Amino acid sequence: MKTFFEEYLQNPSQAIADAKHRSDNRTWSDNIDDELVYAQLASGDFRLYEAMIFSAPLDDATVRPVLYQ
Repeated sequence: MKTFFEEYLQNPSQAIADAKHRSDNRTWSDNIDDELVYAQLASGDFRLYEAMIFSAPLDDATVRPVLYQ
């Protein structure tokens, strides 16, 4: 079985059409509980990850705490 990238390099249009067809037939997203997603987004863990991702790095050797107001 080829990967999407291998298919794309051989025939981009067909690879995209195939990927769209495969994604249209997936139903895993129908089973997502919206309330659970919002609860996770409001969690302290998510806020920490968010702060880590969006904070500007000082340098490789510096570790700095994230303070919330």
